[in-house]
Amino acid sequence: MVANLEGGSFNKFIIFKCEDADKYLPLHDKIDLVHIQRQINEGKAVQGKKDNTYLIINTDEPYADEVIDIMKKHGHWG
Repeated sequence: MVANLEGGSFNKFIIFKCEDADKYLPLHDKIDLVHIQRQINEGKAVQGKKDNTYLIINTDEPYADEVIDIMKKHGHWG
C-alpha cells in the first residue's frame, strides 16, 4: 500500500539512503556528494540560514497517510 500523495509537492528534496550510497557508489562519487553538501552548507551559512535536519518516511509505511494529514493540518503539504 502506498500513501495518497495527491496534492503534494515533489522533487523538492533529493534523498539518498546513506547505506545505498555506501553500497552502490564508487569512492569518487561519495566524495563528490560530501563536497556538494559542504558547498550548500557554506552557502547557506553566508546567507545566515541554518542547516536543517529532516524527518523522512517511506510512502509505503502504514502510517504515511496519517503523517500527510498532520502535514496538511499545519500547511506543509502541497
